Amino acid sequence: MRGIRFVQTSDVHLRPDRPERRRALERVFAVARERDADALVIAGDLFDRRTDAVHERAFVRELVETLAPRPVVLVPGNHDGASYKPDADYGANARVLANLPFDSTRIGELEIIGLPYQHSRTAAECLSGLASEPGETVLVAHGTLAMGAAAAFVGDDEDGAYMPIFPADLERRFCYAALGHLHSGTNLLLAAQRRLFAYAGSPVATSRREIGRRGVLVVDVEPGRGVVAHELVALATPYYERVESVCTPGSESAALAALGRAALRVRRPGARVLCRLSGVTTLGEASLRDTASAALERAWSGIGAVGSLPRPVAAIDDDSDSFPILELAVTSYAGLARMPIVTEFVERLEASATAGADPKLLETALRLGLGAFLEVLP
Repeated sequence: MRGIRFVQTSDVHLRPDRPERRRALERVFAVARERDADALVIAGDLFDRRTDAVHERAFVRELVETLAPRPVVLVPGNHDGASYKPDADYGANARVLANLPFDSTRIGELEIIGLPYQHSRTAAECLSGLASEPGETVLVAHGTLAMGAAAAFVGDDEDGAYMPIFPADLERRFCYAALGHLHSGTNLLLAAQRRLFAYAGSPVATSRREIGRRGVLVVDVEPGRGVVAHELVALATPYYERVESVCTPGSESAALAALGRAALRVRRPGARVLCRLSGVTTLGEASLRDTASAALERAWSGIGAVGSLPRPVAAIDDDSDSFPILELAVTSYAGLARMPIVTEFVERLEASATAGADPKLLETALRLGLGAFLEVLP
């Protein structure tokens, strides 16, 4: 017995000038249909801004009604809290849980509690007075789970300290918490004893800081028993991968070759590869960028793509083999390039690194030393 099946997403941040986000939401709904979900939950920030909700609501309403009579649960986030006025129509089968401090509906034998984002409040404060049977109650909320959040990304221009949600507050009230606000990261699932408190993350990358493939959660809840199964289903939507290399004066070519090899290892359909070069150099910044771009172009054009995605729900809709994006985070001391004493200083430090010194210490020593040389230049 599978119980009641949910498909979970959040943080789509729809806006008219980002059509790929529309396509990502369409694919979320496609998964809900293909997996025969009993309900789809969108845990906040469906829209990027209040004005975007005005432009995008008709599109959302059409999608919602493709699942009818199955419900689509909508909870406001910190970006779209003003988008769910009483006269806003999201479809006859939409369940908008926007009342404060919390709202509720029922799906089968499960009670669904909606917890909209509320500034300067904790989830515990908002849920004060709620009595529930954990095995029969599900939470849909937009906030920050106060456990492992340091290893997750919350979105552009946000500090992560939004409506903290503590696991203890969830454990005594819910068997499943469908959470929104964290777009990406490594600590998005907290599962134990037929309980699951989880972020699905954004279904499409909304910034370069959102690293990794996108997906949706499929969660089966059996009333009285709790969560009996969950699966992260890959979406064929654009995403970012990042590779890094560190250079020191004289090792730029080797560092760039390593960066090209690393880029090829993560080359996949739909992936935009971010190539970050850090460290220190005595080359000029413009010259280094030209050299780096040429090196990446040679690596990218010389070898075919490798690897494969998990089985997608549809073909990737953007350029599946885009050229890597170069991110230069190198400190240039070009004014020191032809000073013999600087060359000797660098060689001695690199010799100590070869003898087993910590590479991070080497980089720090180079920055301090080259900075000191720069200070004494006329």
